[in-house]
Amino acid sequence: MGTTTEKELTRGRRPLWLAYPVAAAILLGTQVYGLSIYPDLPETIPTHWGPSCAPDAFDAKSPGTVFGMLWVGLGMTVLMAFLAAVVPAMSPARAEPSPYRRIQREGMIRGTMGGLGATTILLALLFSSLAVEGWLRPEYVGGWFALLFAGIVLVVIGWAFWRGSRWARRLAAVAGVQPDAEEAAEERLWLWGGILYNNPADPQVMVPKREGTGMGLTVNVGNPLGKWAVAVFLLVVIGLPVGLTVGISLGAA
Repeated sequence: MGTTTEKELTRGRRPLWLAYPVAAAILLGTQVYGLSIYPDLPETIPTHWGPSCAPDAFDAKSPGTVFGMLWVGLGMTVLMAFLAAVVPAMSPARAEPSPYRRIQREGMIRGTMGGLGATTILLALLFSSLAVEGWLRPEYVGGWFALLFAGIVLVVIGWAFWRGSRWARRLAAVAGVQPDAEEAAEERLWLWGGILYNNPADPQVMVPKREGTGMGLTVNVGNPLGKWAVAVFLLVVIGLPVGLTVGISLGAA
């Protein structure tokens, strides 16, 4: 069985950090555009939009009311970068892990970092789109991207974990590292790159997350209650926003 050094495992993480300057560039670029039209904006600025997407709160024009959303986005970018930096510490390895488990854990760390970075870019696009809509169409902000945001993030996170899992499989193959019978059986219990657990023999609905994905719990969809929990969650974060988006679009037509 092959092996890999810690340096070989962590090599190549650097591109995962590009997401944060990209997100900051999106927000700062939007602010530059906002500065160019700032003199032409009305003296009263909408600061909140109700369920109908019409403004229901206003304030005097100021840098805070015009650019506050972008500043919040920059703060979120810094926070997400910090979370990505502490992901390895939040995912302690098992005592004396096998070479396969070390590679698998690193793949999950990369998936977590990739998911955080991609979510940060989506947040930057969200804050920027809402800010620009508020400047150009203050009488009505569609906000479809905001309504669908949670569903888009779920897809992106699933994609990031799938990439991390694929990276681990490829490195293991190159290094000649093969899982033993127990590790191979455990590998088959994880779905969507390691996001969900599927073990009908385990009576628990919530189980610890997979190594490398941070602390906390995930759902065991092998339990019927786990399946219901996931179905309700998807209905709330995807079905409800899609329904609202369609309803708002029809109402505005």
